[in-house]
Amino acid sequence: MHDTRSAVTRLRAAGLRATGSRVAILAELEQNRTHPNAADLYERLSGAHPSLSVSTVYLTLETFERAGLLRRLTPKDGKVRVDGTTEFHDHAVCRDCGDVFDVPPASRALAPPEGLPPGLRVLGTRIEYDVLCTSCQRKRQDAC
Repeated sequence: MHDTRSAVTRLRAAGLRATGSRVAILAELEQNRTHPNAADLYERLSGAHPSLSVSTVYLTLETFERAGLLRRLTPKDGKVRVDGTTEFHDHAVCRDCGDVFDVPPASRALAPPEGLPPGLRVLGTRIEYDVLCTSCQRKRQDAC
């Protein structure tokens, strides 16, 4: 079972109530490094939490994003995926299968681009590497 105490602490620190579904979803995100989408989370948690609904998962993820408890990713497959690791890091996304990999940050000191519309406040930068994972490389070689 995931460490629910950490999830409860993070929820309360973010000013959110620690409901059963929120604790379960955040605890899963703290442990799951696969960058799941809402359907993945629902499938993973619904057996142990039969009252959990897909809509609750979606709404909870939106709440977590606004509270800074996760980062939203939109890989090549078009499914919105989430990252429970909020520490600064970049991502590599496989062009073929859409798998997402955490990558240590290239630089924390990127300056905002020139020509940014006036009045915008830069909250951070993200670098996403377009890659071909080893599994997809093998599939391409086998197809030749």
